[in-house]
Amino acid sequence: MTAPDRDHAPGWYAILPPPPPARRLTGDQVADWVVVGAGVTGLAAARRLGELLPDKRIVLIDEFRIGYGSSGRNAGFIIDTPHLTEQFDGDTNRRISRLVLAGLAELEAQVDEHDIECEWTPHGHLTAVVDKSRIGGLHATVRMLDDLGETWEWLEGDALADIIGTHHYHAAVFTPRTVTVNPAAMCRGLGQSLPENVDVFEDTRVRDITSGTPRSVICDDGRVSAPGILLTTNAFITRLGLLKDHVFPMIACASLSRPLNEEEDAALGGHRDWGITGTATMRRTTSNRILARFGTFYAGDFRLGRQRRGALPATHPHGGAPPLSRLGRQRRASLLASHRKGVADRFPMLRNLDFEHTWAGVFCMTRDWATHFGRLELGLFVSLGYCGVGLARGTISGKLLAEHALGGESALMDDAVALSGPARLPGQPFLALGAHARLAAYRWQSRHEW
Repeated sequence: MTAPDRDHAPGWYAILPPPPPARRLTGDQVADWVVVGAGVTGLAAARRLGELLPDKRIVLIDEFRIGYGSSGRNAGFIIDTPHLTEQFDGDTNRRISRLVLAGLAELEAQVDEHDIECEWTPHGHLTAVVDKSRIGGLHATVRMLDDLGETWEWLEGDALADIIGTHHYHAAVFTPRTVTVNPAAMCRGLGQSLPENVDVFEDTRVRDITSGTPRSVICDDGRVSAPGILLTTNAFITRLGLLKDHVFPMIACASLSRPLNEEEDAALGGHRDWGITGTATMRRTTSNRILARFGTFYAGDFRLGRQRRGALPATHPHGGAPPLSRLGRQRRASLLASHRKGVADRFPMLRNLDFEHTWAGVFCMTRDWATHFGRLELGLFVSLGYCGVGLARGTISGKLLAEHALGGESALMDDAVALSGPARLPGQPFLALGAHARLAAYRWQSRHEW
């Protein structure tokens, strides 16, 4: 097995100190509960099981190092409001709002209690548009926020430029409760602060899960048997032969710069940290770096592209990566060039800014934006499908899944159950054709946003 390839790691992970050697699962083992997947959902689920069952053995398994996988590859926004304003009605948005606020509160409590250093910044975020013709989307956001009784502020012109250092954007809606973080650092801290009865195994690929009672989780170099298993594996659940007709993987791509130098810092001006979401995502971090995320692709094979040889891997067995071919290097260079151009267009004073890390990350999509939460089979529970906005939603869903598996009930759990149940996907090749067509249409409609 290879160590994580830091050249292919998400930038958030690559700028952290190297972790201690991984503990891998080997031999035949027995546990009371097993959680597969150590992103934010799995970390929250394992934590809650450990708290509620202090005398039981909880095993948490991940194919990568904690913070290296999907939860460490996002843009680092802990969004505090529903984000799909046009897809959902008011009742659905209120359920989502209750869940994301509970997830944000849970993460804040853990970060505070365990003193996790993760660039936690509770300064809100901007939903912004470049093209005036897309202003209707911001008005829809405002209507949803008003319906929920949320606080917001409309910004444009100098008021917006005073925050972000550019007049490139036409307008933005500011919501004050969103928190931005280094997600890889946050996940690592959450993993290091789990209850003592939670055994964590990293760099451990799960190959299969047997049926029956107890079930066995089969890994490369061992297995662990338990009467109950929680799957918090993002779209990778389809690699286990489960939910193939209900969830599918998408890939988003990002780059992270070196820290701004004194000249760049002075030329940019504005606030020292801010975050913009929209067609393209931009952040200025507390470590004075610029994040640019643009480029979303359908990824039926979990790779960036249509199974072309040398395509940029989105994830890598055991946290490592094969050497990139010429085509792979070209794809990475193309992404980096796109991100650099997007930053230079918005911030001409940063046209010479170097970007140290470019990566791709998998997120789990459903046909109708619904999640999948609850019991899948006897002794097998699942929570996934947050459609790219999962730090808060995934955290509270993981905690609730643990409680649900133990027979608990709560109003928040009712919300999670009510929002579960994605529609069935069309078969191939129709799924791929439809996904590519929808993405192509979206890129055309939002072409002026990048």
